[in-house]
Amino acid sequence: MSSPITLSGFNNIDFKSIINLIMEAERQKITRVQAQQKIEQTRISDYHSLSANLTTLQSAFTALESASNFGDLTASVSDTTILTASATSSATKGAFTIDVQSLARPQVTISAERQFGDINAAIIDGGTFSITQHGTTTNLDLTGVESLTDLRDAINAQQSGVRAAIINDGSSADTPPKPFRLVLTSTQAGISGAFSFNDQTSFSGGSAGGVLNLSTDATNGSAKDAEFKYNGITIRSSSNTVGDAIPGLTLKLLKPGTATVTVTDDDSSLQTKIKAVVTAFNAFNDFASTQFKIPTDGTPRSALATDPLLRGINRQLRSYFISDVDASGDIHNLAELGIGLTQTGKLTLDEAALDSALTTHRTDVEAFFSGSSGFAAKISNLIDSYAGANGSIHTVETNTQRTIDSYTNKIQRLEAQLALREETLTKQFAAADRAISQLNSQVNALNGLGNQFRLF
Repeated sequence: MSSPITLSGFNNIDFKSIINLIMEAERQKITRVQAQQKIEQTRISDYHSLSANLTTLQSAFTALESASNFGDLTASVSDTTILTASATSSATKGAFTIDVQSLARPQVTISAERQFGDINAAIIDGGTFSITQHGTTTNLDLTGVESLTDLRDAINAQQSGVRAAIINDGSSADTPPKPFRLVLTSTQAGISGAFSFNDQTSFSGGSAGGVLNLSTDATNGSAKDAEFKYNGITIRSSSNTVGDAIPGLTLKLLKPGTATVTVTDDDSSLQTKIKAVVTAFNAFNDFASTQFKIPTDGTPRSALATDPLLRGINRQLRSYFISDVDASGDIHNLAELGIGLTQTGKLTLDEAALDSALTTHRTDVEAFFSGSSGFAAKISNLIDSYAGANGSIHTVETNTQRTIDSYTNKIQRLEAQLALREETLTKQFAAADRAISQLNSQVNALNGLGNQFRLF
């Protein structure tokens, strides 16, 4: 590797500064290309934003494009302390009565009272304990199980369908008090979650029949299915949340009693979808207005200020939004839904007018928006021609990216040329520096000889 070229600086000429000035002047070529590249980078970023705004608007219309999106139903209940209800589009519209007879409950089995005063005392010294549920028997490993706490933990570790807990019933009849009891509860409500047990544990002092004396209260502790009447028909469920009894309806039973469930069209859901269209279009309009705006502070205009794509889609969307659609019903334009276009290009929504249209002409609203020739499909297709995978914006973005890449290549070439130019200048000035140094040496030598032959 060759040694770097240096300038002596002994000749009172700052060659390095001269080189820097020359390079700074020639670097302006790169600066101009970088400025052009930045404009294109801003342009492609703005195209991305334009595409994102259009895609959001398209998504809002997609929610109105299919007739199935107009089938949303809602369920109301006359007494929500008895039950709540939710509906899907497969439910049947109308009103019906639900008479809740009883709620589903799990099996609860509890040990006898006044047995345990210390949950950590070593009382178990052997025996067996098993639980049978869903036809499967689990024999608990009682190795190391000595206390009531140990037994609780062993059950919870080895039996997933039954949970064990220790409660304090507050009993103080004994001295010392013995308020602790073991409670076994099925994790699944209803008869299908019921279980049986075989308690053959023994404890210090001996006790026939097991240390726990477990029992299930037939009235309040046995597993029970929920039971309700639907228009007089008795239905049973192992859960208080019933989703498979009445098509399209999910009921959550809360307490016994009678309530009326009414299934109707979900206008609020449809209103939300139409409002989403207004919001998305106004967001696009704000974006377009920002691009078209002429700055008053002297800063450059947006890269899309005069862009034909943005102006084209903006003009076409506005035209569509004030035009009629050849629909089969009585709704033919957005104005009849309470949607208007202001002078600033924004949409306004008269919610009362929209509510009235949905109440009196819901089928016509569906005909206006949905279907392959509906308003939603027309807007979606228009946007797709701009922002789709093969749309105009994608084409322009691809071309713009090629321009950016070409600028990158040009900058790299200019940088290489400048590096070579700087190296050449350095060599030239170094040679000049050496030549001047040699001349100075010769002048100094001649001056020395002259002094030797001075006559006066």
